[in-house]
Amino acid sequence: MPLVSISLPSHVVAQPSPTKASSVTVTSIPSPNTEPNLCSFCSQIDFSFLRYPTTTDLRSLNDGHPAPQDLSPFKRNPYAKAEPTWSLGLLSRIQKSSASCDLCHAICTVLGQQPQIRATLANMGIQDPLVLGTLALCGRLSAPDGTSWLEHDDEYGGLKERDCFFLRRLGLLYRPADKDEDVNEPGMAKKIESWYATKDIFQTMNTAIPSGFGNEVGDRKGVLMGDEENPETVWFAGRKRPEMIDIGLIKQWLDECLENHKDVCGISEEVDEDDDPDLVEQMRRLGKPIPLFRLIDVHKKCIVTKYNLYDVDMSALKFASLSYVWGVTPQKLTLLTENEYELQRPNSLVGRVSKTISDAIHLTEQLGLQYLWVDALCIIQNSDDDKVMQLGNIANVYAHSLFTIMAAAGDDSNFGLPGIRTPRDTVQEVVPVIAPSKTNPGMSLITALSPTYQSHEHPTRKTVWASRGWTLQERALSRRAIVIMKSHVLWSCSRSHYSEESCCETATLGTLAWFGLQESDPILNSSERTWYTEDVPEEQVWYKFQRLVQDYSNRKLKFQGDALDAFSAVVEQVRRMTGENFLWGMPSGRFELCLCWEPYRRGLVRREDLSTLEMTSFKRHVPFPSWSWLGWSGAIFLKVQDREVEVGLNPKVVCFVLRNHPLRVFPVRRISVDNDPERTNSWAIPNITDSKYSVTLDDIYDNLPSMTPEVLLDTPDDQLIFFWTESARFKLSELKVQGPSIQQENPLHVKEYTKYYREIIDDNGQVIGRTHPCDPTAQDIGVDEKGDGKCEFIRIANNYLPFCDAEKLVMQVRRGTGKYNKDVRYRVNLAEVKKEAWKQVYEKRVLVALG
Repeated sequence: MPLVSISLPSHVVAQPSPTKASSVTVTSIPSPNTEPNLCSFCSQIDFSFLRYPTTTDLRSLNDGHPAPQDLSPFKRNPYAKAEPTWSLGLLSRIQKSSASCDLCHAICTVLGQQPQIRATLANMGIQDPLVLGTLALCGRLSAPDGTSWLEHDDEYGGLKERDCFFLRRLGLLYRPADKDEDVNEPGMAKKIESWYATKDIFQTMNTAIPSGFGNEVGDRKGVLMGDEENPETVWFAGRKRPEMIDIGLIKQWLDECLENHKDVCGISEEVDEDDDPDLVEQMRRLGKPIPLFRLIDVHKKCIVTKYNLYDVDMSALKFASLSYVWGVTPQKLTLLTENEYELQRPNSLVGRVSKTISDAIHLTEQLGLQYLWVDALCIIQNSDDDKVMQLGNIANVYAHSLFTIMAAAGDDSNFGLPGIRTPRDTVQEVVPVIAPSKTNPGMSLITALSPTYQSHEHPTRKTVWASRGWTLQERALSRRAIVIMKSHVLWSCSRSHYSEESCCETATLGTLAWFGLQESDPILNSSERTWYTEDVPEEQVWYKFQRLVQDYSNRKLKFQGDALDAFSAVVEQVRRMTGENFLWGMPSGRFELCLCWEPYRRGLVRREDLSTLEMTSFKRHVPFPSWSWLGWSGAIFLKVQDREVEVGLNPKVVCFVLRNHPLRVFPVRRISVDNDPERTNSWAIPNITDSKYSVTLDDIYDNLPSMTPEVLLDTPDDQLIFFWTESARFKLSELKVQGPSIQQENPLHVKEYTKYYREIIDDNGQVIGRTHPCDPTAQDIGVDEKGDGKCEFIRIANNYLPFCDAEKLVMQVRRGTGKYNKDVRYRVNLAEVKKEAWKQVYEKRVLVALG
C-alpha cells in the first residue's frame, strides 16, 4: 500500500505547562450528563463492556446474591474467545475526524503525547495504519478475604462460586490494511491482528471525584479515595490527577499500609511485641546489623553517620530510600573520602546535589520522615572497603526502609521527580461515550497515563530506570514503593497496588489485581500469589526468583564487573526466605537443576570482565564462571522450580566445589545453611557417598594432570566445580535460522522471535540434535583442538518431556588453552541430543572441571 505522511494538528500536541509555585487547580471535569459526540466508527463500539462495579454491585455480591448476568463486568463476553474489537479506520481518517469526534480527538492527543508510537510504526514502514479499538482485559476482580461470590450456572442450573471477574480498558491495535480490506466500513473488526499495540489507552472514569482532589486529608475520605457508603460510587475507575503531586494522597496510602498491613508489609520496628510471636521472630531475623550506616538528615540537609560500640540495628531506624538512574551525566555531588566530614555539617547539601536527590529529600520531609538513604551520598564512592561493607548490606537497606522512592522518570539523576516541584504536562482527555438516562447514569472515558504494549507489562517497563541492572534489586526488596513516573504516581506494597489515576482504595468491597501492576511487579515478599505455579510458599518464592533472574539478565550494566554485586541483595533476601545458600546466583540445594539454565530466545555473549570488587579470601578481582548465568550477558531462563523435574528434566550429575584454606572439594549442596538431614529435594539426587559420583582431591590429581596442588592452591574459592559425567564429540552445522512459529510480516515479531542455532551431526552425517539459541556474531563456536572440526559435549541431565522423544540435555564445552587450565572446560552452550544417538557414541565417563 502507498505510504501516506500524516501530521498531527498543533492543538492535539502536548504543550509544556508554565512553572507554578503553588498547588494547581485542574480544569473541571465534564458533567456525566454531557452528551457523547462520536463519529460513525467510534459510535459502533459497545462501551457497556467498560462498565465498572458500583458500591451497590459489590455489596450485593458480598451479601451472597448472584452476579447480575446483564451488566459488566459480570456478564459473559458474547464474542467467544476473541476480545471485542472494532475498526476505527485509517489513522488519516481519525485525524480528520478529530475536529468533530471527541474520541478521535483524544486518540490524536495520545499519539501526540506518545511520539514513540508513531516512530515505531514508521520504522515498520507504516505511515497510515489501520487502527482497531479493542476492549482488552486489564485486571482481575476478586472477593474480599473470607468472602465467596456466586453466579448463575448456565450449564447445570442453580448457583456456583465464581473466583473472579475481569475489568476492561480500551486499547488500540495498529497494522497495515490488507489490499482487499474495506477501511471505510465501521463495525466489528473482521481480522483481529496487530503489528503493534497500546493497551490501556482509555479507562472508565469516576466522574464523582472532583479535579484537584481537595486540599485537606479530611476532604479525601469519600471523595478522593472513594466513598464506600455511597451506593453509586464507581470503583477502580479513572480520575483526573492534578499537575502537582498531592502529597496527602501518598500519605493516605502510607498510613493505610502502616495501619492495616503489618502482617505482610511490616518489619520489626512496626510489629508490636504482643503480635504473633512467630511473626515478630520472622521479621527480626531478616535484620543484619552493620558497623556503620549513613543517612541524609532531610531537616538538617546533611549526612549523618549511625554507629556505636556494637553494630547498628536498622530495625530501630525509620528512614526512606531512593532508587534512581545515575545516567551518563555526572552526579553533582557524591560522598568521597575527602569530603566525608564536610558533608556532615548542617545545610552542606543545599543547592549542591542532583535534582532527583534534591526532590527526594523534599518529598521525604513532606511525608514526615527525617532520614533518607541515597547510594551516592551514603556510600564512599572512592573507597572499595566502604563499598564492600555497604553493598553487602543493600538487602537490609531496602528491606528495612519504611518506603522507597522510585524515580522512574528521566534518564539521569538531574531529571528530578515530576510533580514534586515541577508541574506535569501530560493532558488527560475526557470523552463522554454513553448518554445518561433514567436507568443508566451514562459513562465517560479518560485517558490513561501509562499505556502499555502488552497486557501483563508493568508501566515502568519501557523506562530507562527499568532497564538498569542495579534498580531491579532495589524494587524487588522494597516493602513499599512510591513510583514517580513522568505523568503520575504508583504505590505498591506487599498487599496493595494503587495508582494516582485510578480509584482503587478499597479492600472491604473487593480486591483488584491489575495485570500491569500486581501481576508484573517484581517484589519478593508480595502477598500476591501467582497463578503460574503451585500455591506453596517456597515454590512461589522460586517462581519470583526465576522471573527476577530473567528480568535482571536482560538489563544493562554500565560496568559488567558489577553483575554479581547488582543482584547480590536479591540473592541474600532469597537466602533468608528459603534457607538456601547460593553459588554465583544459583541455590546450592537446586544447583544441578540450575546448571541447566538456558538462553531466553537469543544467544548470549560471554562476560569477560573481572568482578569490580575484590572477592574471596584471596582479595582478588575474579572472573565470572562460565557455568553460572552471571557469566553471560543476555536474557536467560533459570531452571529452578520443582515443576521442571515434574515434567521430565532429571539432572544426572552431582557437583563438587573447590575451596581453599584448607584446600578441599565438597558437594555444592552442602554449602547450604540448612543442615537438616531430613530435608530432601523434590527430585532424586544420587547418593554423594557413592563412588560413582564422589569427587576427591586424589581424583582430580589422577584424572586432570595439569591441576596440581600448586595450581589449585592459587585458584580462588568457588571458581571451579567438578563432577563425573559422559562425554562425546560431534560436528556442528552452519548457522540455522528459526523464525516465528507462524508466517509473520510484522518486523517486530520477526525480530523478537527469530532464533539462531546449529544442528548437531554425527559421523554418518545424520542430524541428531540441535543447540539452544546461539549468538550469530560469535567467531569461536567451540571447535576443540583435535583438528577434526568436532566439538565436545558433556551430559548434564535427561530430558524426557511428555509426548516427545527422549533426549539428553548436554553442555557444549571447550577446553582452556593455557598451561594451567588446559584440563578445565568452559561452557559454550546447551543442546539436546537424541537419547539413542548419544548411547551409540558417548565415550567413557570423565571427570570434568568446569570453570
